[in-house]
Amino acid sequence: MAATILVVDDDDPVRVMLARLLRTHGFTVLQAAHAAEARAILEREQVDLVVSDIVMPGESGIELRRAVLEQRPEVPFILISGYSAEGPAEFAARTPRTIFVQKPFAADQFLRLVEATLGTGHQRSGG
Repeated sequence: MAATILVVDDDDPVRVMLARLLRTHGFTVLQAAHAAEARAILEREQVDLVVSDIVMPGESGIELRRAVLEQRPEVPFILISGYSAEGPAEFAARTPRTIFVQKPFAADQFLRLVEATLGTGHQRSGG
């Protein structure tokens, strides 16, 4: 069964590109343009991984991570940002099942990170 990944990013082209990349590699992908939309999706859908931008209008990716950690601590997170990595990297280092990735990143590196984060319990369909 394909792992389901929620991609959260207010930048439409980035969100669509990440979703397309993940779908192309066999993952089921849900998309949200902001944290509130992501929370609504998480209330009704079972997801295996959340990939979220950090800097978004309203609630940040870090605030979203904190909220999801309270409700669904088993869901791993990949936080991405093009801004300074020091604060988010420290947050990720001390937050369970949370990884920080600095933009820009190569597609193949990102895919390897997604697969490693999901672990062996999740399979890509067709791959």
